[in-house]
Amino acid sequence: MANASARRPTILDVAERAGVSKSLVSLVLRDSPRVSAERRQRVLEVVEELGYELNMAARSLSTRSNGTIGVLVSDLHNPWAFDVVDAARPVLEEAGHTVLFSAVTASASAGGGVDLSILQAFRDLRVAGLLVVGTVPDKAPFSRVVSGGAVVFAGGGPDYIDTADVVRSDDAHGFSMVVDHLIDQGHERIAHLGGLGGSVGTARAGGYTEAMERHGLGRNIHIVDADFSQESGYVAAQRALGSSGRLRPTALACINDLAALGAMTAADERGLQVGITGYDNISLGAMPRLGLTTVDPDSSTIGVTGAKTLLQRIQDHDFGGGFVHQSIAPELVIRKSSLLGI
Repeated sequence: MANASARRPTILDVAERAGVSKSLVSLVLRDSPRVSAERRQRVLEVVEELGYELNMAARSLSTRSNGTIGVLVSDLHNPWAFDVVDAARPVLEEAGHTVLFSAVTASASAGGGVDLSILQAFRDLRVAGLLVVGTVPDKAPFSRVVSGGAVVFAGGGPDYIDTADVVRSDDAHGFSMVVDHLIDQGHERIAHLGGLGGSVGTARAGGYTEAMERHGLGRNIHIVDADFSQESGYVAAQRALGSSGRLRPTALACINDLAALGAMTAADERGLQVGITGYDNISLGAMPRLGLTTVDPDSSTIGVTGAKTLLQRIQDHDFGGGFVHQSIAPELVIRKSSLLGI
C-alpha cells in the first residue's frame, strides 16, 4: 500500500491547513472577487506549501463553463495552421482563458475524418468555446461540443457563413493575383495544381479559372488534382510536366506552399525550369534557396480576429444568429521561384 503521506493533497487538505472552509478555497481558486485579500493570500500560500494542483477536469464538471477554450486544428502537417494558432493564443490567454490545443482529424488508418473522440473529450471538459483552424467537412459535430454553440471557424472555406462565424482569406482574389503576376512574367501555359481539399481548394481553383478566362487564356486552363500536402504537389507536378513541347506548362500555380515544395522537387528531378507559386507564406518558403513566390493570407490577422470574434460570442452569450463572415485581404509576395520558365 502506498504511503498516505505521498498522496496528492486535496482541496480539503488546503482548507484544513488554511483554517477556512472548502467553499472559500474553491472561491480563491476561481479567482472570485468575493474573497478578502488577506484570506486569498493565506489560501494561496497553503496551496504552494502543499503543492496542490487543481484538477481541471473535475473543476469543469462542477461548473457550466470553466473558462477553457479549445483550439482544434484540421491539419497538423501544415505550418500555416500554427501561424494562426500562435496569433490567436495570446488573445485568448490575455482574456483569462486556458487554451487547450489538439488536432481534430483522425489518422489516415482511422479514415482521416473528424476525430469524434477528441470532440467528446472537449465536451466532457465543458469548454467555453472552440476555435477551429482550417477546413473541416462538417460544422455540426463542433457545435454539439459547446452548449449554445460558441464556435468560430478560422482560415477554412466559406461553407458555414450562414450558420457560424467564419474568418478566412479571400482565396479567390489571392489566386487571381497569382495568375495576373505569372502572366505579367510572360507565362501563358499556367497549370493549377489543386482543386482538392474542400472549399478552400475549390475557391482557389475558381480564382485561377476566373483569372485565366479574364486574360483570354481559357483554352489553357489545366487543373491537375492536388491537395494541401507536399506529396500531392509532387505527384501532380510529375503529371503536369510529363507533357511534351507546347503542351508542357511553363508555370505551376500550386494550391499552397507545401504542394509548391513538392512541385519544385518534381521540376528539379526532370531538370526543368518552370515558374512555381504557392499560397500561405510559410516561413520555409522564404529561405533564399527556395525563394517561393506565394500569397500571404495574413495568418496573424485571421488568428487574432478569430479569437476576438469567439471571445465576443462568449461574452455576449449570443450563439443563435447574426453570424459574421470576415474575409481578410491577402497580399502577393514575389520571390525568385516565379521568375523562371520563360
